Amino acid sequence: MKIRNEYVAREWILRHLGHTIGTTNIDKIIIFARNAGYLDADGTLTVAGRRYYVTASRDPAALGHDKNYAMQHVN
Repeated sequence: MKIRNEYVAREWILRHLGHTIGTTNIDKIIIFARNAGYLDADGTLTVAGRRYYVTASRDPAALGHDKNYAMQHVN
């Protein structure tokens, strides 16, 4: 069950980040997630990634980030 939950959380984070930074390029999204500390080098969720999922999936506005914030951190 833990593996399935991690898969769901990782997929949700990648979709959410893609929407937030305005791209469907999965390579850019993964690099962004790694740089943000949500995924490790193996693509496994980090503690920060799990916290991001729990917080953002319940209330995305709770993060206090908007599209302009995310776009500053893309590249």
